[in-house]
Amino acid sequence: MIPLRLIINNFRAIEHADIDLSAVTLAAIAGRNGAGKSSAFTLAPRFALFGDVIKGISMDDLVRRGAQEMAITFEFEHQGSIYRVIRTRSTKGKGKSTLELQQQVNSQWESRSAEKIADTEAKIRALLNLDDETFTASSMILQGQANAFTGATAGKRKEILSQILGLNVYEQLQERARQRAGLLDIEIEKAKDRLLVLDERVEAHPRKMEELRTLESRYGFTQAKVAEDERAVRETEAQLAVLEVKRSRILQIDRDTATIDDEIEVLQKERSSHTERLERAEKILANEEGILAKATELEEVKQQIAALEARQPEVERLQRDLAAAETDLKQLADELARLNERVLVVTQQLSGRDALQKQAADHEQETVRLREFEAKAERWNLLAAELQTLDTQLDRETFRIETENRALVDKISTLEEQETHIHDSGCLPTCKFQQAAAAAVAELPELRRRLADLDRSQIAALTLSIAQKQIEQKDIGYDPDTHRACRNRVAELQASATAFAQLAGKDELLQQLEQQCAEKLARQESTTARRDDLQQQSADLEAELAPLPELTARAGDLQRWARFKDEIGAAREAAANAKERIAAIDQEIAGKQTRKEDLENEKNSLVIDTLEYDTLRRELDRSLAVLQDRRRQLAALAEQIGGIKAVLAALEADQLERDQLAADLEPKALRWTRYQTLIKAFGRDGIPALIIENAVPQLERIANEILGQMSKGKHYIRFETQRELKSRDGIAETLDIMIGDWTAERPYETFSGGEQLRIDYAIRFALAELLAQRAGSKVEWLTIDEGLGSQDAEHRALVLESIKSVSSRFKRVLVITHIEDAQAAFDQVIRFENSDGGVGVQVA
Repeated sequence: MIPLRLIINNFRAIEHADIDLSAVTLAAIAGRNGAGKSSAFTLAPRFALFGDVIKGISMDDLVRRGAQEMAITFEFEHQGSIYRVIRTRSTKGKGKSTLELQQQVNSQWESRSAEKIADTEAKIRALLNLDDETFTASSMILQGQANAFTGATAGKRKEILSQILGLNVYEQLQERARQRAGLLDIEIEKAKDRLLVLDERVEAHPRKMEELRTLESRYGFTQAKVAEDERAVRETEAQLAVLEVKRSRILQIDRDTATIDDEIEVLQKERSSHTERLERAEKILANEEGILAKATELEEVKQQIAALEARQPEVERLQRDLAAAETDLKQLADELARLNERVLVVTQQLSGRDALQKQAADHEQETVRLREFEAKAERWNLLAAELQTLDTQLDRETFRIETENRALVDKISTLEEQETHIHDSGCLPTCKFQQAAAAAVAELPELRRRLADLDRSQIAALTLSIAQKQIEQKDIGYDPDTHRACRNRVAELQASATAFAQLAGKDELLQQLEQQCAEKLARQESTTARRDDLQQQSADLEAELAPLPELTARAGDLQRWARFKDEIGAAREAAANAKERIAAIDQEIAGKQTRKEDLENEKNSLVIDTLEYDTLRRELDRSLAVLQDRRRQLAALAEQIGGIKAVLAALEADQLERDQLAADLEPKALRWTRYQTLIKAFGRDGIPALIIENAVPQLERIANEILGQMSKGKHYIRFETQRELKSRDGIAETLDIMIGDWTAERPYETFSGGEQLRIDYAIRFALAELLAQRAGSKVEWLTIDEGLGSQDAEHRALVLESIKSVSSRFKRVLVITHIEDAQAAFDQVIRFENSDGGVGVQVA
């Protein structure tokens, strides 16, 4: 796999970057810290290919702050074809992600995506034959991880190698084989226990067959007895049915007799009601003359009440007029009080006229002074603003000169150090690093001249202008404290000046108020006289209406007698009807008494006929009890027969189950034996040990090729996978690193820092290449992230030479570094530069 192009939008700190890698072979990645170098070349390709690859960080946190949508496009060549992966993430709403896999066919992009993102990611892993962990290990040396393998203990190295080779899968396979063997073992033991139980059960089959024949014989005898008892019960039930009809007739007669009694009772109550009505009608007819006299007297009283009630509206009118007069008097009193208060206030205001006039004159004089102060303040503020502008220009110019001076001094210092390094390094003149340093040192005379010729004339001109403006400001003679005191004095006198201006119409207002007071007093006297007249009229009318309550009470008493006048005619008719209805009721009661006697005679005859009913009922109950007992016996026998048949069916099923278990037991035992073999094969001493033993020589070979290129054949690597125990007999599993030269072999830990660094990179490059080969997908791309920052100048040069010496094994080698002399060692440099809040990328 070879990267060709990377387009980044709103990913972490990068707003936009378009990186063309098609012409890059060996290049340094340069730019300030935080510009996004690591994000672009280590995280962005992994995120595009494999998705959520950063532990502890959600996909939404990868979107640049302030943006809502992110996109990464990664183009690469793989196995002779060109592919493109486009992954996006939006934080709008609930969030949305997309993933597209495309292949270039005849200069056109054709989709190779699946419907779901997870399925498309599976296609990418199948295409590359890599997951994120293997991809990262084979194509990237992340910051601080160059000696992650060599710096570990011997035992830890073997564990890391096992993880890199993916041998932990055999632990999972062994566990799965052990689980399945355990399940099979449980099934086999259960089957054996089950066979013992089934053997005991099937032995009872002959005995159960004999029990079944005995129960079937008893069942036939009991069934015949049940039929005989059922015939006797039916005969007794027929006799009882006849007697039941007669008993039902007796009950019906009792109900009819009770109904006749109820009807006679109702007729007797109706007769009592008609008797009471007859007595009331006869009383009204006896007092007819007195009732007519009381009705006449009621009419006379009603006429007197109507005459007096006609005067009642006049009383209400007088009361309303009297209430209105009282309201007017109260309103006039309130208005007079308010007018008197206003007269008093105006009189007091006119008494202080001279003092207000003096304060108004002082207010006018202070207002003139305030205008003069404000004119001076405006000129003062304009000059202050100009001084502030000049100070800002002076600071900006001073900062520019100091910045340019500091940059020139720093660059001169750096070039002087490189000049010293040229004489001390011992490198050949043809070395690219030596040539770059010589070219930089050639700039020193020009930089020193530019430092001496820095133009500081603008600073002097700005300083002179500031001094002149300060003199002009002082000549104005403006005092802020005096200005503030004058403004406060004008505010204090403002109220008095306003009050004096308002005194001009106060004399005329006082005359108007006094005239209104006189008018209100005249109206008050007139309203008082009218109120007294209304009070007298109201008293006279109340005396005339005094008899009205007594007449109203008398009318109520007479009204009770007047009602009887209208009932005299109805009373005559009611008396005649009551007498006629009472005679009819007496005749109807006599007929019902006769009917009741006939029913009682019929009942006595039926009672004699049903005397044998109880005897037959008891006989039937005994027969039913016997029949029910025989039926229970029959049901019990049927249940026993069904139970034995069920047991026999279960025994037959047990026989079939036993035969099946016996047939299945042998193949399960064979499978259990095979799983035991797999458990041993997947163990540490099985297939994983063979893989490590085969991988170590391959790792040695690749590492020695790379280390030979780095050390020019001086050193070689040998891995020891086993070591004899010192405390007792035996062999310990280990992974020691032995480094040999022309003299002898020594452990890796005994070498110097620079030599260890070359060994670290050699083994790290070898691990990456081994991992890619074992995955069946060669990654011809290597990214080294900040692998130089912790090294001094001497070791840094060794690392750079080591990287260059192995660069031919990869199609793309990218080294992320912020060190300028390291950047100068590469023919190609990819620079990250700030541009409008984003990152501009230049590939040179």
